[in-house]
Amino acid sequence: MSSMSANRGSTSIFKTVSSTARGALRQPDYWLLTIILIMVMFGTIMVFSSSFAIGVREEGGDGYYFLTRHVVYLMIGLAGMLIAMSIDYHFWRKVALPGLLIVMLVLLGMVVFPSIAPEVWGASRWVQIGPVSLQPSEFAKLGLILYLASWLASKGMRVREFNYGLIPFAVLMGLLVGLIMLQPDLGTSMLLAAIGLSMFLVAGANLFHLGLVTSIGGAVFLALALTTAYRRDRILVFLNPDGDLRNLGWQLAQAKLAIGSGGLFGVGLGASYQKFAWLPAAHHDAIFAVIAEELGLIGAGFVLMLFIMFAWRGYRVAMRAPDSYGALVAVGIVTWMIVQAAINIGGITTTIPFTGIPIPFISYGGTSLIVSLVAIGILLNISRQTVDPVEVKVRSNLRGVSTRARQRQAAQPAPPPPAPRQPRAPRTPAPSKPGARPVPEWPERPRVPSPVAIGPDDRDPVPTPRERQPAPKREIQGRPTTTGGTFGRGRASVSPRGRRR
Repeated sequence: MSSMSANRGSTSIFKTVSSTARGALRQPDYWLLTIILIMVMFGTIMVFSSSFAIGVREEGGDGYYFLTRHVVYLMIGLAGMLIAMSIDYHFWRKVALPGLLIVMLVLLGMVVFPSIAPEVWGASRWVQIGPVSLQPSEFAKLGLILYLASWLASKGMRVREFNYGLIPFAVLMGLLVGLIMLQPDLGTSMLLAAIGLSMFLVAGANLFHLGLVTSIGGAVFLALALTTAYRRDRILVFLNPDGDLRNLGWQLAQAKLAIGSGGLFGVGLGASYQKFAWLPAAHHDAIFAVIAEELGLIGAGFVLMLFIMFAWRGYRVAMRAPDSYGALVAVGIVTWMIVQAAINIGGITTTIPFTGIPIPFISYGGTSLIVSLVAIGILLNISRQTVDPVEVKVRSNLRGVSTRARQRQAAQPAPPPPAPRQPRAPRTPAPSKPGARPVPEWPERPRVPSPVAIGPDDRDPVPTPRERQPAPKREIQGRPTTTGGTFGRGRASVSPRGRRR
């Protein structure tokens, strides 16, 4: 009974109109674009501040090593964002499935052939192609969003069914998340699960099914975390941060020292002490700790405010998307960025177990930065095709009325086929009373052939227009006239000599 009520009550959160509402392209969401540009500019400054000491110490005294590479990746990412912003987002629906299959094959190859993915920081997440190293899991995030949005949009109301909604969704998520877990990469696996569940919810999933898959997925994550040594150690460090300061607890302890040293206004830009050989990965996973130390609580709050504004503008684009596919893609992209930032900030502040994933647009990273900016380009293209909220409400109501009418019509039993028409029985006269005068039977009126029309009296046929011919003409002293013709005023007759009588 609860399942039936949840099925009836679960509807799509973002009501959108059909593709017929799409019109001319509008200007992109400049608020969203401005927020992204502020993030990447702020991130470039903080990457240089946090990586200068690392470059001097590890890259032959080149303090600009990481800054130079970050700027190159940033230029490539911005170019990709502009290109993606100019391409209709429906194009990605055609290439979503092949792209996701390619990414999954690469991930499978990294598991089967570990030699193609060297181990870095205890995980095999990167593929080295010449001087460039790529992280396939970043492409898996975007590929999952594009394909899952296409699949959920094509299912429509059937996404609430167990066989057509929950089972295929669980199989897809299980395959992709399982390949990421085998690298191993717990943080990215959690992120992919959060993206998929959010899109499944927005598509109108059955709440009972959603709770079921969430419970099973959480139990599987917990089992994998407790059965693997390094994951179990991370959980123990989270529960007791000061219990292993020489190994896993070292980074978290130094991060807490950096955050606590910043105070309200910070120690000043570039004046961090922890980044000098004390805080590991200061320009990557722990860059938020450097921000809090150098810019204080105000700088950390500024970063949080940027992501809150990004979530506001991003979900606003999703609510005004012209169709369900655009709404689901926008929800997936915004959820991706927000959850990834929350996992990083929560891990470095020991709010949740620490996992090594960067902050979008702020941390140093090649593949992560490029793919994230391309995803923002797709989001900006959706913002160029948004519709007016009043039109969305009107069209959604009309669509809801028509949908409910179709559902009621489908729920009604089919009417029985009409009975064959019986020939009309001849009319029998009513029985007459004794002594009544018999009623004479009138003969049936004879039918007249069609060329002749019938006048008031059946005996007087009226000629049809085809039978009406003009009266014969005659010559009277060289002047043509007709019988009964008139000349001048009144009736007149003409004598044989042409004189008027």
